[in-house]
Amino acid sequence: MNQKTVFLISIDGMRPDALQQADTPAMDRLIQEGASTFQARTVMPSVTLPCHTSMLRGVDTPRHGITSNQFQPLARPVPSLIDAAKADRKRTGFFFNWAQLRDLCEPYSLDVSYCLNSAYTPETDWIVTRAAVDHHQQAPFDFLFLYLGYTDECGHQHGWMSQEYLKAIANADRCIAHLLDAHDATGRERTVLLLSDHGGHDRSHGTEMPEDILIPWVLSGHGVKKGHAIQAETRIFDTCPTLAHVLGIPAAREWDGQVVHDALLES
Repeated sequence: MNQKTVFLISIDGMRPDALQQADTPAMDRLIQEGASTFQARTVMPSVTLPCHTSMLRGVDTPRHGITSNQFQPLARPVPSLIDAAKADRKRTGFFFNWAQLRDLCEPYSLDVSYCLNSAYTPETDWIVTRAAVDHHQQAPFDFLFLYLGYTDECGHQHGWMSQEYLKAIANADRCIAHLLDAHDATGRERTVLLLSDHGGHDRSHGTEMPEDILIPWVLSGHGVKKGHAIQAETRIFDTCPTLAHVLGIPAAREWDGQVVHDALLES
């Protein structure tokens, strides 16, 4: 059996309709070769830390209790996907450019953690991507989480759906292409889950408006249906159990999410 890497790629603030409008050949290919929905839903409040906590810990906001971009310890701990992967002896990496995400797992669950705490220019997305590539080429990961934050910053500065914002998505697409091209040269199989934490409107987000709450959710690669439009309800906290299933590791009993079987090739 070939070795495999599972990638989780989060593009902060990327609306589904923006992904469909921006110049994104790498992400378009993931959509064409995988299973996707542009109607997945994030959690409330639709801001970065609560949404990523649900993404990585598999529960809705009332369960984890994070309601702002300020972290507070969970009253009743919930293991993250990264914790579950490390418990199953997977090699794990996390590359990001917004430091508030540092508490998405236990520190000891990461073989490599790389943070450049500055998501304010296109180059910072590139720096964390190149770091991911360098480390993955030196010692491949079984699970690699890449977070790119410049898109959200561009939305706040210039407005969601502005030309600057769409260009930021295109920049993220080039970063993804670089990472996946480098991975493909290793000969390992791969499965990629591409998504966003939330959308946005005007120069803000955080509401239950469709522009804020709907996110793209794209699963592509080994073990995934090709060219498939997911019909099942898909929520951001379904990410954990779905990727645990792909990794072949036990799901945590605390997770509320469900495996998105509609996306998978299963007997």
